[in-house]
Amino acid sequence: MSIHSKIYRAILSSIEGAPLSRRALIEASLIKLLAYLRKSGAEPNEGALRGQIGAVLNEMTDTGVVMVSNDGLYSPASTKPVLLRAESCEREIVALIGEGPKSKAEIRLALENRFGTNKTPTARDDNMLYSFIGQILKRLLGLGVLELKDGCYSIAPEKEARLEDINGMLTLKAEFLTRLHSKGGEFFEHYFLTLITKYLSKQGKTVEESYVTGGSEDGGIDGVIRTVDGLGFREVIMIQTKNRIESTNETVVRAFYGAVCAAQGSRGIFATSSDFHPGARRLLDGIDNCVGVDGEKIFKMAIECQYGIKKRHGKYIIDYKLL
Repeated sequence: MSIHSKIYRAILSSIEGAPLSRRALIEASLIKLLAYLRKSGAEPNEGALRGQIGAVLNEMTDTGVVMVSNDGLYSPASTKPVLLRAESCEREIVALIGEGPKSKAEIRLALENRFGTNKTPTARDDNMLYSFIGQILKRLLGLGVLELKDGCYSIAPEKEARLEDINGMLTLKAEFLTRLHSKGGEFFEHYFLTLITKYLSKQGKTVEESYVTGGSEDGGIDGVIRTVDGLGFREVIMIQTKNRIESTNETVVRAFYGAVCAAQGSRGIFATSSDFHPGARRLLDGIDNCVGVDGEKIFKMAIECQYGIKKRHGKYIIDYKLL
């Protein structure tokens, strides 16, 4: 079980009996985690662990898993929000617009009903859905898949003949990322390290060493790759992976970047099977030696490297032996 999963469970078990303030909840979770980690022979850094607990608690609050009352007490959400995946939203949007032009309001209403976000008491899943819709429409317009006229989105005329192929690739991407997520965090660590190694090799880098760090005391670094280019320049690339449905927020990315700097890595790669919050993307865009790789990019890399996805009879399919 990853440290993220341990923290997640510790937080939920700490507020199972009664609501707690943020400070009391972090301390109660810390006690549970220290007992577990020390029992397994580890000697964790309490300060770093508190920071990790706070970050996970923020994530759980953002996604509506826990609620905060007006007096600042944390408790489990009575009804969990709908967990959404961006690639599923994208597939539904293209299929919906393929039936005929739609306004953004019509798209929102259709997807609220499709995913059931309008049936939960929290607005967090609705807000996540609206965010996904905005991002997806903007990206598809930029790619020329959609066009916007008189407030309605439609399939661009030059793409209409290829709509079946587009839907096929979106369906493939959704299945690929769903299967990847279902394999768990440890599998994702090893999968991504192998994938990025293959990708870097195709980019002309010689990979001298590649390994998963593992363990609860990895310092926020899940994998390390050492490369050398044709001129002999060497780099130490440090990797963190998150196999989650939820978007990765700025706090988690900032902590990883700090870990890369502290370990004197040349570059950092933060890989997530989902996507990044806008704040996290802005942070990554402002850092020269750290990049984010989301589910969309992982899908494209899997196709390029033929790892997790393979081509048969001219069509891309899931490599079910691996996934």
